[in-house]
Amino acid sequence: MNTNNTSLKNQIYTSILNDIILGNYPPEQVINEKGLMERFNVSRAPIREALIELCNEKILYSIPYYGYKITPLTDEDVANTKSYRCVLECGFMTENWRKFTPEALDKLETLHTSILSSKEESDAITHWNSNITFHLAFFEIYGNQYAYQHLRSAMSLQTRAYAQTRWSEWHSRLFHDVPAFHGPILEAIRNNDMDTALRLLRADIISI
Repeated sequence: MNTNNTSLKNQIYTSILNDIILGNYPPEQVINEKGLMERFNVSRAPIREALIELCNEKILYSIPYYGYKITPLTDEDVANTKSYRCVLECGFMTENWRKFTPEALDKLETLHTSILSSKEESDAITHWNSNITFHLAFFEIYGNQYAYQHLRSAMSLQTRAYAQTRWSEWHSRLFHDVPAFHGPILEAIRNNDMDTALRLLRADIISI
């Protein structure tokens, strides 16, 4: 196997995926090999390999003799993802409550303060990415990489769905109040109030 070609394919795959996640492809836009070849200034082979991988992962689907489109995600997909996240995140909080040491909480509060300090200057995408960063940092305390990757995948799907179904809002200040629950959640944990922390965590997940 040509390792250079494989590396190039991976770079193109990552670039296209990032554009999809950030909503840089408008809904219904057709992605074609010729346009990507011109954009990346490469031959057809690595482009096609990257597109095939994205199709295998159900991120894109192929329209013969026409091009590729992003696999549509709906508000139902978002609702199902939120439901899954509630079970995953609240379940792990319950099972790992003792892992919220003062040191762990200090790190989370530092991150939360950093997010708040940039709140007024950020657009919706930046706010949402900050929300992802906080939830993943929160979940990292539990030390379960398998579950961590599943949460990351769920939030990535949620990102793609928002980028598709709320195109104009996604490029505005839609998620202006994303961190609203984070501070109270941390305060409830400091007070050893699991019931309140779980209620706020669930409300945080569902609110967006």
